Amino acid sequence: MVEEHKEIQHKTQEADVFRTKVFGIQDGLIGVGSIALGAAGFSHDSLIVLITGLIATIAQAFSMGVGEFISTRVRMQVFNNEIRKESYEIEHYPEKEKDELIAFYREKGFSHEESKRIAEILMGNKNVVLNEMLIHELKIFPEEFERPIRLGLIMALYLIIGGLIPLIPFTFDVVFRIGFDVSLISSVLLILLTLSIFGYLSTNYTGLPKYRGALEQIGTGLLALIGSYLAGYALSLVFAVPTGLF
Repeated sequence: MVEEHKEIQHKTQEADVFRTKVFGIQDGLIGVGSIALGAAGFSHDSLIVLITGLIATIAQAFSMGVGEFISTRVRMQVFNNEIRKESYEIEHYPEKEKDELIAFYREKGFSHEESKRIAEILMGNKNVVLNEMLIHELKIFPEEFERPIRLGLIMALYLIIGGLIPLIPFTFDVVFRIGFDVSLISSVLLILLTLSIFGYLSTNYTGLPKYRGALEQIGTGLLALIGSYLAGYALSLVFAVPTGLF
């Protein structure tokens, strides 16, 4: 029986958006979560943890969203500048670009005559030549990169989602008095569960085994959370929360 061919789907065009989503959710879960657990270790007060976490979520959403926008925008400006320079060379120095094309195809194993023939055909279309130069000479693939504003908004949105998740149990404690210890344990479990889900889903892009994707996220997240809680607790032995602050 002939095995049916299964088409392999490539995910490179989605990589930038997925990277931004992962960074956003991780910064929220681990970044805000670590701050919240540090505050928990220091204060053992759900209201202090909740307020600290909300401030951290808002601040990081602005910071990371703007940072993602700026970094993506600058990267695209660099690429566009290189594209303009390459277009200028193709327009004003066609023979030089033709020689470069010949060299590219010679490196791929074509004979000199074959490479020259391919280069002569391609030189009839400047857009095709530009694309070849971007790929072979500059290693630029502009179609892979999303718009800066979109990536900035995605980063901010996913960071807010990730930042609010660790605070849910502490919110319940403030409103319904479920107990600080229950809130603390529930927050950690929520963070690890969400990280494991994202780690599992990320294997569709990374190619790692699904269990490994989940465990890597859980391991790194747990290390940050435990370290932050212990640091907060250690600080509580040195500094005391003023009585009547809340």
